Amino acid sequence: MTAGAFDKAFGVLLSANIAAHSWIGLNYVARDYVPKVSYALLPPARILCAAVGAITFFGMSRVALSSPGGLKGCAKGLWSGKATSEEKKK
Repeated sequence: MTAGAFDKAFGVLLSANIAAHSWIGLNYVARDYVPKVSYALLPPARILCAAVGAITFFGMSRVALSSPGGLKGCAKGLWSGKATSEEKKK
């Protein structure tokens, strides 16, 4: 499985899209539920949401750039079964 420049660039763009989507969604959750506990916890909760988004982006980007097959290879590996020794011989 090859991971050319296009696949790597697409993987990084997909990582940015997923990270931004999770950051925006977590901010809505924090805005709705954190003030019910304490308004003072809202700024730290938003920082935590940004940190989760950043970790998501950097982790997925690392997989996209350095993993064999990139994100596509990682996703295929999740759903393909383990190859038995007989299948490896073929």
